[in-house]
Amino acid sequence: MGLSDVVRGLIADEQSSDGDDRESPSIEHSSGTGTGTDRERGTETETGTEPGAVIYECRNCGTTVSPDETCPTCGSTAIAEYPVD
Repeated sequence: MGLSDVVRGLIADEQSSDGDDRESPSIEHSSGTGTGTDRERGTETETGTEPGAVIYECRNCGTTVSPDETCPTCGSTAIAEYPVD
């Protein structure tokens, strides 16, 4: 799941809500071996990556790619780098 997918999901959740009694949107994490702490709830969650790892994502469409790769989805060479703490 790319950053763009998360943002789209949050926007869709907010647009489908109809009042102030809605819950805070949650972020689903892909499965993996790393765990992290959900700071708002104080619970353990799956992060999908190890600390110190780097996620590379197409700036155009949000597809997760390899570091020196052209995006297989849209052909863009603009790749964003997100270090995971």
